[in-house]
Amino acid sequence: MQLEVGKYVMYRASEICRIDGFEKKSFDGVTEREYCILVPQNAERSKYYVPMDCADTKLRCLLTVDEIHTLIDSMAGDQPDWGSTADHRKERFNQILSSNDYRLIISMMHSLYLEKQSRTAQGKKLLAVDEKAMRSAEALIDREFAFVLGIPENEVHEYIERKLAQMH
Repeated sequence: MQLEVGKYVMYRASEICRIDGFEKKSFDGVTEREYCILVPQNAERSKYYVPMDCADTKLRCLLTVDEIHTLIDSMAGDQPDWGSTADHRKERFNQILSSNDYRLIISMMHSLYLEKQSRTAQGKKLLAVDEKAMRSAEALIDREFAFVLGIPENEVHEYIERKLAQMH
């Protein structure tokens, strides 16, 4: 990954940060290491110092607009089997959420959205395990997609659903 001052990256799969610079520092007074200095998008007064020798495991490039569209386009009509029991679905959803595989996460969200519509039409609520998975998935992608697409976070899910509906 090419790290450059001014570039935005995802830190620990949950926070968008701007690379503010690079610096050699010794936080323990003994070992000097090279650090990438990050400034969180929503907390300009904060800074994170990420050791360069482990930056590949803690940082990743943000998706591009084209990559987001490709992800959404590639899953049209994709309705995987999430399992028949709540425990199996919970385990599968947790695996997907920790995978950082946006295609699976979006697919899961779309399936849960359709399930919610179906259950609402029957006068029922979404199962708690499904609702929790949907909220977690939305939290994972909303921030990054909103930032990259230049839309408010609360419009990301609708954006994805509109894009999918256009394909049907």
